[in-house]
Amino acid sequence: MAAVDPLGPTADVGLLSPVWAAGTVAETTSDRAVLGHLLEVEAAWVDVLARRGLASAAEAEQVRAACDPAEYDPAAIARAAQGGGNPLIPTLRALRTRLPAGAAATVHLGATSQDVVDTALMLMVARTARDLTADLRAAVGALSRLALTHRTTPMVARSLTQHSLPSTFGLRAATWLDGLAQATRRLERATSDLPIQWGGAAGTLASLAGHVERARRAGGLADEVTAFDLVEDLAAELGLSAPPAPWNTNRMAVTGVAAALADVVSACGRIANDVLIAARIEIGELSEPTAPGRGGSSAMPHKQNPVLSVLVRSAALSAPGALAQVHTAAGAADDDRPSGAWHAEWPALRQLLRLAGGAAALTHELTAGLRVDEDRMRQNLGRTGPALVSERLMAELAPVIDAAAGRPGAGRDAIHTVVDDALAGRGEFGALLRAAVPASVGDDRLAELCDPAGYTGEAAALVDRIVAAHADLTAD
Repeated sequence: MAAVDPLGPTADVGLLSPVWAAGTVAETTSDRAVLGHLLEVEAAWVDVLARRGLASAAEAEQVRAACDPAEYDPAAIARAAQGGGNPLIPTLRALRTRLPAGAAATVHLGATSQDVVDTALMLMVARTARDLTADLRAAVGALSRLALTHRTTPMVARSLTQHSLPSTFGLRAATWLDGLAQATRRLERATSDLPIQWGGAAGTLASLAGHVERARRAGGLADEVTAFDLVEDLAAELGLSAPPAPWNTNRMAVTGVAAALADVVSACGRIANDVLIAARIEIGELSEPTAPGRGGSSAMPHKQNPVLSVLVRSAALSAPGALAQVHTAAGAADDDRPSGAWHAEWPALRQLLRLAGGAAALTHELTAGLRVDEDRMRQNLGRTGPALVSERLMAELAPVIDAAAGRPGAGRDAIHTVVDDALAGRGEFGALLRAAVPASVGDDRLAELCDPAGYTGEAAALVDRIVAAHADLTAD
């Protein structure tokens, strides 16, 4: 039997991280995609050089033709990367073997490995973020519809795992919406102006400036053209921004993206956590959308597991570690080129992209097809009985009891006694309350005050406010 190459084309397809395996992020962050971005940056740079007169149009065409990632072996490049510490060095070597001498000499002119690797990673972020934000916006739209549909659907709110007060499912969905929309905005801001990296061996642009000066002396370049113009041309070519200076050891561009990705995963995880709890058989308020082959158990055919939420939760549990790695690497950057810290960013940033991309896609599917059992919500709301609105009863009835008894605090003591006796099984809540409250408060008023569905505060208005605050994310 032939040995399996651990760095082969199927090396990392998400077998142990299925949260991202089936989504577009699996393709946009693959090793083949990373290799394609490295080659794209090199080809775009020679295009820029050709337009400015530092290379010929023929050389640019030759380089562009040789930069098809399908013609390269990512496994071989990964192994060879150990020789220089990054994948760009063996990629350049393989590229130059495919070119005539003139074109080979123009490749990578005035650049260094970090320029290309950092810029390629920014391309990967930019292109992955497009699909990611599309899924997030779609999920925000689904949550907006859920919140408005169930604007007044009563359910019990829970704190520290216990029944607390009446609320509405619309407000629960709107709260999910608020968090996810905020995370979406942060990601869009973090990825709206991604910078290229271009500074040469020590971030001084010395090599590129030298090439520009020599070309100017030879008459092949206009006097006003500078190294900065070439960098700006490259940024425009790649659809990225041109920063004021290289950022070899200033990793804020990376940490900003990483933090925004982690926010996305956290917002998705918060939704998944609630669905997992509500989907328990004994609660039964929510259930995931079904699909053929999804949610089955290998040993228990009766089960319908909430696997979308399980996978999103797995991402939420994993993302903080990857974020910590990015920040640790950024804080460990040293001198004018990080020694190992830079290298530690690459897998962590990609992992965050994958987790956020997978979580966003699954959350979109989850929210778009979430099934709500209103009857079960009402049943659960009634399990605690009128004691659930003891806060309201205290505010409304304690003053009445105080006045009747002629003693401040009498009402508070009486309501506490009613609640304690009812919870201890020493009587039915309504009868106990009726006995404690003066006859001036009629039975109809007591029934109204004890109805949990009538004590949801400003839940409906809060739904409207949250949905309105994020309407722009769902606008066509």
